[in-house]
Amino acid sequence: MVDKRGAMHPLGRVKGQFPGDPPRSGTWPRLAKLQQTTDVFGLVRSLMLLARGHFWFLPGMALLAVLASIFEGISLALIIPLVQYLDAGSAAPATQGRMMALLNELTELVPVQSKLLAIVIAILAAVVIKGAISYANMSLLGVVYGRVSHALRTRIFAKIVETPLAEFERDRSGRLLNILNQETWRATDALRFLFTIIINVATTCVLAGILLFLSWRLSLIALACIAVIAPFSHVMGARAKAISKQGMAENEVLAKRTWTALNGMRMIHAFGCERSEIERFEKSSDRVRGLFQRMAMYTMATAPVAEIAITAVIALLLLFVQASGLSIGAFAGFLVILYRLQPRVLALASAHTSLLALHASVLAVSDVLRTPSEVEAQSGRPFTGFRKALSFENVTFAYKGSTEATLTDVSFRIPKGKVIAIVGASGAGKSTLIDLLLRFQRPQQGRILVDDVPLSELDVASWRGRIGVVNQDPYIFDDTVRANLSYGRPSATEADIAEAAQLACADEFIRTLPKGYDTIVGERGTQLSGGQRQRLALARALLRDPDILILDEATNALDATTERAFQRALADYAKHRTVIVVAHQLATIEDADHVLVLEAGRIVEQGSPSALLNAGRAFARNFGSQTPHLLDRPPAQVSAS
Repeated sequence: MVDKRGAMHPLGRVKGQFPGDPPRSGTWPRLAKLQQTTDVFGLVRSLMLLARGHFWFLPGMALLAVLASIFEGISLALIIPLVQYLDAGSAAPATQGRMMALLNELTELVPVQSKLLAIVIAILAAVVIKGAISYANMSLLGVVYGRVSHALRTRIFAKIVETPLAEFERDRSGRLLNILNQETWRATDALRFLFTIIINVATTCVLAGILLFLSWRLSLIALACIAVIAPFSHVMGARAKAISKQGMAENEVLAKRTWTALNGMRMIHAFGCERSEIERFEKSSDRVRGLFQRMAMYTMATAPVAEIAITAVIALLLLFVQASGLSIGAFAGFLVILYRLQPRVLALASAHTSLLALHASVLAVSDVLRTPSEVEAQSGRPFTGFRKALSFENVTFAYKGSTEATLTDVSFRIPKGKVIAIVGASGAGKSTLIDLLLRFQRPQQGRILVDDVPLSELDVASWRGRIGVVNQDPYIFDDTVRANLSYGRPSATEADIAEAAQLACADEFIRTLPKGYDTIVGERGTQLSGGQRQRLALARALLRDPDILILDEATNALDATTERAFQRALADYAKHRTVIVVAHQLATIEDADHVLVLEAGRIVEQGSPSALLNAGRAFARNFGSQTPHLLDRPPAQVSAS
């Protein structure tokens, strides 16, 4: 709906009201109430989507709730003939409702001498059946709660893992951690509160129906008094909902603070900042405590108000007992049923408030689940192997939010079976080029071809499955050496693992570890030196037997002797594979077939290492001081257009 100024009002036009106009009396309260109702329905819809695949339990749960309520109603209604039998001297009322007449007819069928025993047995039987059904319902709820929470956590973790790396790295570090560790549990609690509402609505309807049959007049009086609970619960829920958004934001800050401190523990100790980090954590944690304490106070306020209202109803009804026309037994039954209705109303009001308090958590989890995963977004034709060449054609790339391109009009061709070196100063675009090759990022202009097929059309999993990558700071898992080496190829045999370790010059030091290949190396390989971690990462990449091996400053932590030994082994290994080397040391790239020199995101020159040194341009300026003996070789068939 468009207003007279040509702008769309977010809530639409209401009786001529436009944004900026003075609010008319009663308009905004109605809009606020409408918006709150819409939020509740939206919340329920989001919860139903979160519980997708588990709807089979809803009909059974609703049926069990109704059956339990019916048998509870029967047990309570039988109190009426019990009281009448015990108070046999009291006069019957002049008028009887349908329920009273039905109960009298049923009790008349039982002999007088057995009536008391029959009523007591019937009450006990109804209570036992109701208890058994309630237990079955709660057991079903427990099973479903466990399955839904497990499925939800798994879906969230899968979404996080499958999130495109470019999106993941732009995300706030504490947000995803908080959602996985905290908000998934809270969203599952919201589902539990929704199930609680469904169960208690069924019970409330049955018990309220019995009260109406006993006396519609007294029922209306009770309803009028209990009606104050609903708006109070709504107000408390709205306030709890507002605080829940602040609480989730502060939880993200706390999670980020925790994650940052744990990852930076070495720096914290090195700078002696333990006390300041503790104080920062304490302040963040205290803000979370304060917000959730306020939210708890709002959610807990509903129960005592509801209890006071129902107690007031009972007191008021006692004043109307004579005018009600009910017998002592019927009135006693009415009060007992009303009293049993009290916890149901309390549970409904409390669950409603708690459900709204978890609104922000449900939205946060739903937003993550709606994010397209990399598998969904980047599926394509399977990649079965690298056969001819890899080409960049006029590729330009800029990071999101940046006004300058990181790579500009980059073109080159890498034939299969060649060793290609990429060099340049820090910030020249080397790592970005590797990210594009791995499809961590996508170019804004130009294209990347693999065997004349656009890289964007290949299945991302099968493409990366044919690539081995070693970074300058490789990640080592807190597991055994064997598990780390076989991470990219779980089916590798012992012989395969040992061969890859020998090729990476790692087998010798691995066998000196306390348990050899079964030694646990600690989080990020803290039990190993930097050079040992790099050799493990090299062996892990080689074990995959990749078509394309990418070494991004992969040997900068190796000593000269170990690096020379690895270079000799790599020369033989690379005869039938394509190797891309990113390095700052001439010794690392002196055996390369071709070198691409990057400056400010552009290829400024290329050729063999010796030819580039003799040319006296950018490559010679960067590596001229490093003067190993280089043999001139014919250049590889690599070109930049």
